Amino acid sequence: MSSSKITVLVTGGNNGIGLAACQLFAAQPEYHTIMASRSLEKGQKSLASIQSSNPAGSISLVQLDITSDSSITAAVEGVKSKHGHLDVLINNAGICPMDFSRSILRDALETNAISPSVVTEAFAPLLLKSSSPRIIYVSSVLGSISHRGDLKNMAYNEAYKAYRISKAALNMVVACDAWEYREKAKVFAFCPGYVITDLAGQREAKERAGFAKSPEGSARGLLAIVQGKRDEENGQFLHDEKGGEVYPW
Repeated sequence: MSSSKITVLVTGGNNGIGLAACQLFAAQPEYHTIMASRSLEKGQKSLASIQSSNPAGSISLVQLDITSDSSITAAVEGVKSKHGHLDVLINNAGICPMDFSRSILRDALETNAISPSVVTEAFAPLLLKSSSPRIIYVSSVLGSISHRGDLKNMAYNEAYKAYRISKAALNMVVACDAWEYREKAKVFAFCPGYVITDLAGQREAKERAGFAKSPEGSARGLLAIVQGKRDEENGQFLHDEKGGEVYPW
């Protein structure tokens, strides 16, 4: 592949928002997309699907379980050997538990906050080789502490306690990374909104509700950030596709 292409790695890239993002980025001639998938088999199927619909797209696959240090190390080495650097890291992989217990909260924090932070730390040396590195964390309005107490917020009556706590923790990761890389990289939190995916088995319920967005809309929002259209909102908690919309922490 051409070394002039902008390399974009998407965790959880074989399904939902991650898959939509991989499809969209692969369709842009200036990008090379790296689909990161915990399951190599599922990743290969998703990769084949994208390649069949877009043979000219520049896309590859790397196995990455964000909860495994050895898997993260192997993925970093794989990207380093093939590309030498990374321009954009989209931390998308996550879980959305609906129930609450000690173990559920622990798993949510591990997957949604701790692991993305560790993934960024591991890929940082490759990102800092880029002339314009960007780090994006896919968060949620459910992680906004301000909105949790807002009676007018559409998600006020949604429980999702473990998920909310984990995404609030992720937002602090974003704030810390925005400070840590303030002169080196641009860092964003991005809420894709209520999206029709298989996450937490909510696809049918959200489709019936009539207000859920498609993953493709979320992918366009991510593309806008990567294209630099929201650079003035660096370090903030973004939503919407076009810009100008920022959530309170």
